[in-house]
Amino acid sequence: MTESNKSRRRGDQLQHDIYAATYRLLETEGYSAINFSRIAREANTSRSVVYRYWDTPFDLVFAAVQQRMQQSEEEFKNLDFDRGSLRDHLIYVGQHFILESNHGPFRLFKMLFSEMINQQERERTGQMLAEATASNIKIMDNVLQRAVQRGEITIFPPKATKLILFEQIRYTYMLENGWVSHQKLEEIVDHVVLPAILYFSKP
Repeated sequence: MTESNKSRRRGDQLQHDIYAATYRLLETEGYSAINFSRIAREANTSRSVVYRYWDTPFDLVFAAVQQRMQQSEEEFKNLDFDRGSLRDHLIYVGQHFILESNHGPFRLFKMLFSEMINQQERERTGQMLAEATASNIKIMDNVLQRAVQRGEITIFPPKATKLILFEQIRYTYMLENGWVSHQKLEEIVDHVVLPAILYFSKP
């Protein structure tokens, strides 16, 4: 790409290309490969352009992971939730979350979390985790609202119960070195998540 072409790229497209280069390097070579010179070369732009948007490589990775998390939330909103029962909905959401854990922002988030080196970075990553938790609750509220409408439950469970599905998948994902089988997901739903939700609707 010539300098004139570089200069014509602006705004969202340029940022998209920089993020895409960051994702590729994170997934193929890891966090240690991230530096502004390499990112600029991979994104066909100049290092000064990258510096214009972000102060440090951590800032760039943080922004890239956050952007991927927002994309993931939008994808969840577009899922077909007409699955017939609360159990089916929970398994469906779990399957999508497992897919995201293997190929989406959660995998990148783990890299970012392991590279935190100072208090400010820990605070910012904690903020991102809080945003992910809020997104998980929105997804579960959607599922639970449909269960209320079908008469499967009468009230919403507390926040901790809403998060059990996601937390159990994350725990299993780390314990099993990045693998959560369908059988394991069904066990999580049938023996942990569903009984916990139904407990709060007992007559």
